[in-house]
Amino acid sequence: MIQQECDSTLIRRGRTALTFWEMAQFADTLSNRPLAKLLEELPELARLSTAKFNLATITLRRRFRAETPIDQIQLREIANEIAATVDEPAIATRIRELFATDADAV
Repeated sequence: MIQQECDSTLIRRGRTALTFWEMAQFADTLSNRPLAKLLEELPELARLSTAKFNLATITLRRRFRAETPIDQIQLREIANEIAATVDEPAIATRIRELFATDADAV
């Protein structure tokens, strides 16, 4: 209960989204949220259900591809640093894979 009270609006919206409209609102919030804030929230985003995390991944990768190559490298490095602080291996893997390149997937 305490954790949920400390969660951001984005994370609460992601956890409670059930309808198409609510999922669209969640994706819209992801699209418009400052990247710095999103990076802070990566561990909690990675803890969302698979469907909701997949929606977040699609949305964030679209934003990632719009960044310059240098910014993409920085985002990938920051995500890896954040993943290194997470104790749960599955969550850390989700974070690392969020900004993976096509070459990383091979």
